[in-house]
Amino acid sequence: MAITITEEDQLEDMRLIILDDIEDESKDDYFRYYLKVAKNTYLVRVYPFDYMNMTELPDNIAAEWQTRCAIQLYDNHSNGLDNAIMYSENGLQIQFAKGGISKDLLAELPPPKGKVLYEEKEETSEDETPTDEDNP
Repeated sequence: MAITITEEDQLEDMRLIILDDIEDESKDDYFRYYLKVAKNTYLVRVYPFDYMNMTELPDNIAAEWQTRCAIQLYDNHSNGLDNAIMYSENGLQIQFAKGGISKDLLAELPPPKGKVLYEEKEETSEDETPTDEDNP
């Protein structure tokens, strides 16, 4: 499935949600940085054995996650909560870990994908077939 969400779409979403102005490009460099961090986080967590060979997200669901993650990272940074690990005051509780990304957002990631590595067994010839004498 091809990704139809472009970086410009993501930037527009971030401008609208964070700045309340889709035309305000003043923070786009910050937004691009957090989009890059979010993309790398996705690839490392979902493709732990192959992320070095991957440059793009697999689908629109991943791109949407990337946008929401970048928004959360930007908000945490701008509020001084980069990697808060438990804060409680007057009934408000904040807890972050894993690079400032909430547990709820991390829980949305699909399970890690990996490669199955195995050794091919050598075929045994008829002369090498195990006999009862080999098994005591």
